[in-house]
Amino acid sequence: MSERIRKLFSEYHGKYDGANHIYSLGIDISWRKEAVKEAMLDKRSFNILDVATGTADVAIMLAEEAMRHGKRVEITGMDFNNEMLKTGREKVARKNLGNISLLKGDALSMDFTDSSYDLATCAFALRNFDDLRSFFKELHRVLKKNGKFVILEMGNPDDPVRRAVFQFYFGVLMRPLGYIIGIDAYKWLLHSITHFDKKSAVRMLKEEGFRSVKTRELAMGVGFLITGTK
Repeated sequence: MSERIRKLFSEYHGKYDGANHIYSLGIDISWRKEAVKEAMLDKRSFNILDVATGTADVAIMLAEEAMRHGKRVEITGMDFNNEMLKTGREKVARKNLGNISLLKGDALSMDFTDSSYDLATCAFALRNFDDLRSFFKELHRVLKKNGKFVILEMGNPDDPVRRAVFQFYFGVLMRPLGYIIGIDAYKWLLHSITHFDKKSAVRMLKEEGFRSVKTRELAMGVGFLITGTK
């Protein structure tokens, strides 16, 4: 990721969770729940890599969902930003979740051996990566044979009516909140969502050798899941 994005998250980390809930009217929580449900493998035990874990929301939800289903999981959350990881470690400690480890790392050059993980998750991060293809290559490398990935992301809705509604809501109605919470972060969020190319991402995943690549729209078509297997 660029130094600009790195700095942005360092300045924004204390407001990150609250801002997500405010901007999305809480819908981001239901999106994460959908991603976590999709991520539960048909195994009694497995290991998970949560890429760009941020403040560890998805990692924590994965651990809790696994417990509800009587599954044993070991979760590695990786992020490039120390401040976000610090907040995540505090949340993990409060939950007393000993099966989550949070590490600093680069999603485009991961310090993990080949075929290490049964499952990989990544939420709201593709838009921040400088080189999507490099990330997809790394994702393919670190997953075991038949390993699964679940990506949660945001982009312009395909439907033109819903796209217009979203752009008015986020680009006009939410702008005053952007000045309160952090205008630079707000501008980057709006730009990254409206410029993200979902179809290109899906095409690259297939080109990098992933099978059964599918997309599923979430609320209003702004949020969506991309899933597939190695």
